[in-house]
Amino acid sequence: MAQVVLENIYKSFSRHDGEAGMLQTGSKVVTRRDKGYLTSHRDRNINVLRRINLSIADGEFMVLLGSSGCGKSTLLRLIAGLEPITSGNIWVGKHLVNHLPPRERDIAMVFQDYALYPHMTVFENIAFGLRLKQKEKTLNYLAQLRQNLLLGAKKLPKGLRHTSSKERFIAEKVNEVAQLLQIKDLLHRLPKQLSGGQKQRVALGRAIARNPQVFLMDEPLSNLDAKLRAETRSQIVKLQRQLGITTIYVTHDRTEAMTMGDRIAILDRGQIQQVAPPLDIYNRPANLFVAEFIGSPPMNFIPVTFRTPLLITHDDFRMTLPETWGNALQKYDGCTLILGIRPEDLNLGVPATKNLPVKVELVENLGNDAYLSLKLMLSGSPLPNFPRNNNLLQARTSPERVVRLGEEVWLSINPEKIHFFDPETELAIFPRSRSLSLPFES
Repeated sequence: MAQVVLENIYKSFSRHDGEAGMLQTGSKVVTRRDKGYLTSHRDRNINVLRRINLSIADGEFMVLLGSSGCGKSTLLRLIAGLEPITSGNIWVGKHLVNHLPPRERDIAMVFQDYALYPHMTVFENIAFGLRLKQKEKTLNYLAQLRQNLLLGAKKLPKGLRHTSSKERFIAEKVNEVAQLLQIKDLLHRLPKQLSGGQKQRVALGRAIARNPQVFLMDEPLSNLDAKLRAETRSQIVKLQRQLGITTIYVTHDRTEAMTMGDRIAILDRGQIQQVAPPLDIYNRPANLFVAEFIGSPPMNFIPVTFRTPLLITHDDFRMTLPETWGNALQKYDGCTLILGIRPEDLNLGVPATKNLPVKVELVENLGNDAYLSLKLMLSGSPLPNFPRNNNLLQARTSPERVVRLGEEVWLSINPEKIHFFDPETELAIFPRSRSLSLPFES
């Protein structure tokens, strides 16, 4: 077990002269003008990670969360040593590992596609890493020859075989891990005879058997169905708590991040946007991106105008804010701000100047909750070019209150749950009663 420290990590890829000036990232095309990816025309490098500073405590479960193409898997591969860093330092425990090959970093990685050897049984797959470790310690020729003879003895009848102390140790370790993961009955099977969840547990077992200082997990649950994903998610958390091994887990799934991590580091376009415990990120997002990315359905955004001392106005409503906002918003008098409110903090109300008149566009009944898609009935907006300004809101309500498509209703906003963002910087504005969790570590 060890602390992992990332100091000012940069990662760039060289661009070939013949390539067009764009990079396909997921479904989005990023051009040279897009901030955060490309440097100058002279060197034509693609910057996929910039200014990554992150400290992961000994025994901590850290989740790297972001959309496809944000650089989270690349960062994991840099830590593992599968790719070289462009600049910066990576520390594992007290050791600087920048130039160490993967096998010398004492790190175990679990991949998205399991990476099991199809011709080996479950036992052999779990034992593989242990045998490699033992071979690295066998330095002289005679010892190697003896080891080969012992391996050849496996072809003899069981009663005539000699089992070395190393093989006995490996067998004990494999059985111990299999018992921990509840796969002892599967040790004789080949990977093709296993379900997706069983394959994932074998991949975890191979990593656990090595007893590494750090676990790296690259979206290990993405190939599983919803039910199995929920079960395996809880198993991984329990295992990590039991073993106490520092774990860095990559995912694009918000639910996984919120339920598994001690802390979450949210990445966007190669930069860390915020690092904090899950509930801190949910309740105190550092900027518009984090606020929209965390939560399902996502946060609603409404451009409003602020008037001192505590008044916000919009074409469809006006509201007086709690006094805690007084000092934080004074310098924005007469300016447009972005009001953020989560779906669960919007309630069906009565006609009033402080409430929003909306029209029901879609109703999704889930049994315990109902999700409403609603359209603001407004004549204009103080920020017509605001990219999230589609006049649509989402509310999470009780299914007991029946609403129909096309019905016009009023929404009340919980004033204690309002968020504000600066439209220029997109950074959050915090009232004096809320302590700001640092958006990134420096």
